[in-house]
Amino acid sequence: MPRYFFHVLDGKAAIDDTGLILADESEAQIEALRGAGEMLADGEMTIWLGNEWLMAVTDENGAILFKLKFSVEHPTRSPALLS
Repeated sequence: MPRYFFHVLDGKAAIDDTGLILADESEAQIEALRGAGEMLADGEMTIWLGNEWLMAVTDENGAILFKLKFSVEHPTRSPALLS
């Protein structure tokens, strides 16, 4: 089974040198979402200071398979929700 690596950039880099052995890319997508939720909930919350939070998931060869990006925007005025 292939190994997937979950690298995080949130104002500083957290390079995943260990990775996880998973059945396929679909399982890596599920693990990325699960891990992102946990990290964002438990992190230093620099995302609220304007830092973008990014997770790049790579394969064993270092090829980027997909990225998750989160950021917070503070509009200058409150537009109607979902307008």
